[in-house]
Amino acid sequence: MGASVDNSLTEIRAGVRQQLGRADASLEYVNRSREDKKTGTFDSDANQLVSRVNYPFSDKWTFRAQNELNLSGESDPLYPDRTTLGLDWAAMPGVTLHLAQQFFDGGVFDGESITSLDTVLDHSLSENANLTGRYTVLGTHNNVLGQGALGLNYGWKVSPGLRLNVGYERIFGDLLNENASAIDEFAQPYSIGESTSALGLISGNSYNLGLEYTDNSNFQASTRLEHRTSSRGNNTVISASANGKITPSLTGFMRYNQSNASNQLLRGLGDTINGKLGLAFRDISNDRVNALLRYEYRQNPSSIPETLLLGSGTGYDAHLFALESLYSPNWQWELYGKYAFRNSNTYLADNFSNRSNISLAQVRLSYQPTYRFDLAGEARWINQHDANYSETGFALEAGYYLTPDLRFAAGYSFGSADDEDFTGYRSNGGPYLGLSMKLNRLFNGFGLQEVAPVQQGETLVEDNTGDGSLVGTETEPLLESFAPEASLTEALTAKPAVDSDGFESENLEANRTEIETLQSLVPPRIQQ
Repeated sequence: MGASVDNSLTEIRAGVRQQLGRADASLEYVNRSREDKKTGTFDSDANQLVSRVNYPFSDKWTFRAQNELNLSGESDPLYPDRTTLGLDWAAMPGVTLHLAQQFFDGGVFDGESITSLDTVLDHSLSENANLTGRYTVLGTHNNVLGQGALGLNYGWKVSPGLRLNVGYERIFGDLLNENASAIDEFAQPYSIGESTSALGLISGNSYNLGLEYTDNSNFQASTRLEHRTSSRGNNTVISASANGKITPSLTGFMRYNQSNASNQLLRGLGDTINGKLGLAFRDISNDRVNALLRYEYRQNPSSIPETLLLGSGTGYDAHLFALESLYSPNWQWELYGKYAFRNSNTYLADNFSNRSNISLAQVRLSYQPTYRFDLAGEARWINQHDANYSETGFALEAGYYLTPDLRFAAGYSFGSADDEDFTGYRSNGGPYLGLSMKLNRLFNGFGLQEVAPVQQGETLVEDNTGDGSLVGTETEPLLESFAPEASLTEALTAKPAVDSDGFESENLEANRTEIETLQSLVPPRIQQ
């Protein structure tokens, strides 16, 4: 179906941006090093200077200019010297016209110039209805192309928190012309490598219907149906999701996606389906144990037709059950474990199929001697029960926290045990580098429990009259740094205070001494 492509590209950019009155100007240096390992046609090591300026004449008119200049004799054939001049006109609220002219000097488009006129429409017909559109005219010295779309979206508030969304879009203007590579575009099911330049666009219609519920802070759900039609084929996309709090510590979630494929010539492939059900546990009063239980169903996650002439292909479905847990008795130690069982079925033809059962296990132990450094050891095991085959891999790793949520790691892997249902990547033995980031505030704060605010309580002091009686006074913040009773106990057992960099102080003994000193100032009845 086409020639293979094998190349690599390394790009380095550095620049400055400056506001000069109403104008926005920038200057950027770009180095592109490309290696064409197949033919050598696009080998290059080019240095380029890119300058841009945007100047708004008024609220309606904006002038744009950009120049890309190669600094050496060798230029990138795909990024030659180019000058672009453009003018934007806000014709009316929601309607903008873009006129641009590009001049090329070198590369594939040497001596060419391209004129483009874009009309962009985004207009609110009412509070709930929105009209969108775009139309592009692209002209060269020997051809003029046109393609666009017009759409209408309407949202109906059925009840508080419940919204119905309806939309329609018409795509018009087939693009099956001769392109810059002098290759005629034609209708084809798929293309690989260099022959992708022969792919074109086909006009059609798109309809969508969606429903979303967001009124309950403990439960949100949404679903969407989209159907696309064209003269070359139809396809449908279905998606649904829901998540909510079953208890303050237990969250349930569901995801479902289904789609089928149909384009210019490719039809008859089975639907692709991915469904997930899960329960996530995290005790809001004790963050030592976290657990995730999930079930996942996959059907044809990567359908590839074996041959278009015979119309045969491959069918695949899988059932996955997985349980993973994280145990952290204190801030220094963390133990992670995971076990998954996957049942897979592959259908190569109507009368031939294959089934496999695979177990996956992973154990990881990490220790933080300080708040910025940690050491970790990991073991992985994959076993295919039907074939009596297994893989085992081990890894040792050292990490450094650039910020409390951003970690850089370097390690060495002994053996390989890699699978799509493992976290991370250990496909080969040897040294490796890693970068990980923690995402907080998901699912309405799930995964990030904040400290409760200071609570006011009655302050009891000893009367100075000498009779030893306790006199009740108005509520006063005797110790504003923490709440009375339960909060005082939490302060003694909590991590040290956070420093200016976001890390908790490593002077544990000093913090404990300070808290004990404050505790001694609290009258006995408050300490109880």
